Amino acid sequence: MKREAVEKLLTSHFRLRPLMRATDFYKLIYQGVFGVSHIITEGALGWLEKEAEDLNLQEHPEEPLLEEVSADGKMVRVNLRPYMRQGLPLGGLFAAMEETSRAEGSSEEFKEAWTVFKALAASGRLKVDVGEFEALDDELRREGCRPHHHSETYRDAYHPAYRVVTRKFLADILGPEERDLA
Repeated sequence: MKREAVEKLLTSHFRLRPLMRATDFYKLIYQGVFGVSHIITEGALGWLEKEAEDLNLQEHPEEPLLEEVSADGKMVRVNLRPYMRQGLPLGGLFAAMEETSRAEGSSEEFKEAWTVFKALAASGRLKVDVGEFEALDDELRREGCRPHHHSETYRDAYHPAYRVVTRKFLADILGPEERDLA
């Protein structure tokens, strides 16, 4: 994993969402490394359908369809509002999620990216609460990599509605040209 690519990923998300907290960076790194296997359970398709049905598609018109969440660009967020506005199939998205969940991320890769985050936070390039950051760092040392939710601040400010998939699994849905757009 290239340090510069991780820095670019983290700082670009921070520019778009300056209210990100340490836990939101943790979640971003986690999703970029491990994908969605932690949410692929019985009922996951129903939850996706319910969330999509409840969305106000007029909100957040500037939201892109895809956003990179990994330093190598292979893992992306598919934002549900633009996805639904384009009339794309939820079944296809869920199939991409299932395929993505079969890949195994590396704790070492996560820790490398987390180290880059720590350096950016220590330098002041990413503004995060020191106490929250240290608590996450302690948890990571004690318990290893675990999924986290977005902070309440993030949820209230940005109303996230997305699913994370490996970019290549979107080819059948978006076509090879559009799949490469992020």
